Amino acid sequence: MGLPDIFQVIGLSKRSGILTVIHREGTARIVFSEGNVVFVSSDKTSRFGYSLLQKGVISYEALEEALRIQKTTSTKKPLGTILIEMGIASQESIEKLLKEHILDAVKDLLTWETGSFHFELGGVMEDEIVLRGGISSEYLLLEGARLRDEEVRDKTQDPDPCPEASEPVSTLFSEAGSESRAASSGVPLASRQRGRKDLDLLTAMIEELSNPSNSSEIILMILRFASELMNRAIIFIVREGEVAGLGQFGVILNNGSADQMIRNVRIPMTDPSCFRAVVEKGLTYRGAIEKNPRNEYLVQQLGANWPLEVLIVPVISDGKVIAVLYGDNVPHGQRIGDTEGLESFIKVAGFAFGKAVLQRKLQATQHRTQD
Repeated sequence: MGLPDIFQVIGLSKRSGILTVIHREGTARIVFSEGNVVFVSSDKTSRFGYSLLQKGVISYEALEEALRIQKTTSTKKPLGTILIEMGIASQESIEKLLKEHILDAVKDLLTWETGSFHFELGGVMEDEIVLRGGISSEYLLLEGARLRDEEVRDKTQDPDPCPEASEPVSTLFSEAGSESRAASSGVPLASRQRGRKDLDLLTAMIEELSNPSNSSEIILMILRFASELMNRAIIFIVREGEVAGLGQFGVILNNGSADQMIRNVRIPMTDPSCFRAVVEKGLTYRGAIEKNPRNEYLVQQLGANWPLEVLIVPVISDGKVIAVLYGDNVPHGQRIGDTEGLESFIKVAGFAFGKAVLQRKLQATQHRTQD
């Protein structure tokens, strides 16, 4: 099992206990309370106390005193609780900083691909918890993946402001990212990011995605996000060597139902089309589409107006492209604006699809056990 699967199993089953993960570069300890994460420590990240010291929240003397109290008391009070009782920090400030600490640790854990784990069941005592509500496993994994891949994006620069395909799906943002675009335009990145609709929507949409009820809800959320940035978009499911229409918004036909038309669209992967490279390589495509029989068929089905520019983003789950989002700005004939936030959300949505599948498997296993 991968670490995301382990987190999800514990979260979905609402278990309490301590997950110990042993990796060749160190050991991590994750404390769960009713499926939510309340603390994480790792050999590869700073201890919470020293993180507070580095941020100037506490003094060295205060840290030494808190550690002395922790060692000499018989209870297992965490450092944060001791600092609160000492009056050095408030509950609110400690909780805020602890959430940041947990996210930073989980972000690093998501890079661990091999190792061993052990989960010890057991309730967590009230005195052992600083983060009362904890953080849901789903949100931690989604946000941790986003932050991790954002670091990768920040290290990647592309001088071409209009690449034909974005970077591999192991990163969160495409090479046509905000940093490279800002550099090519001569506009400071911070100035371009202020007021950007795609980035403004991203955090709220990820929070909503952290606990989807089913796969259909995930599809609707992708379309909803896309509707804020483009005039129309279509979700295609990848199956049996073809892409097949599933859902849409913004498609306007003179005759008939747009929804029914989209569900009848089939484009085989054996022929050249705007979808084939996206599905085969798992790369986002943004730009013009060439005129070939399959692309002409697609445009004709959508209303016969040739788009100036299209955005095609793969939805990837468990390493496979399971769907693609197609979007354009027909009929206005405009180029598409910033979409890094949408591309990031779609990557996280692929992770959520995996979670939904795992949840169904757990439910099926529980039913078989009960029978």
